[in-house]
Amino acid sequence: MSAFIDVIMSMIFGSTMFLIVLGANDIASETQTVYSNDMLVQEILTGTVQMLEGEFRNMGYGLTQLQSSVLYADSGRVTFLSDLGRDGGSVDTITYAVGDTTQMLDTPNEMDRFLFRRVNNEPALRVGVVTVFRLTYFAQTGEVLPTPVPADRRSEIYSIEVTVEVQNPYAPYRPQEMVQTGERNAPYSSSLWQQTRLASQNLRR
Repeated sequence: MSAFIDVIMSMIFGSTMFLIVLGANDIASETQTVYSNDMLVQEILTGTVQMLEGEFRNMGYGLTQLQSSVLYADSGRVTFLSDLGRDGGSVDTITYAVGDTTQMLDTPNEMDRFLFRRVNNEPALRVGVVTVFRLTYFAQTGEVLPTPVPADRRSEIYSIEVTVEVQNPYAPYRPQEMVQTGERNAPYSSSLWQQTRLASQNLRR
């Protein structure tokens, strides 16, 4: 009888250890995947914000003092003037705008959306995939301007706060028992960039 109990206890102990090992493997695999995805989203974010920062800092370049740099300013879209060639030639009209999530139904990440860039009358190009693209406009006094910024107040824009978040579009789904209340069912890595009070020396033109 005692031998039979020992066999049963051994089976229970073995099963428990097996489940622990499986759980540890799942956690280790998820940790490695999240680490790799963290590196990926940082690389994606860097490429996107370098372009944004460069062009935003050159808002108004090549304009006269009587011309206004910003033609439209909202929390998810901005249109401004700048001489992209920086050669004293014609002034270009540049628009950055974030799309909506319905344009990216082919990725599991329900928060993905395209970031578009348009120059003059050319077709808008997709220049990145973001989960957050938010613009906040400040007057020289530090006042936060309402969005969309009224036409008669666009000349008051002194600096712009740009917030960009990128998440990886694909992530391994977790078993339901591993998902805590309020968590998403996949460990999406994210990287956030915020340039506080980005000001162009030409913005006041």
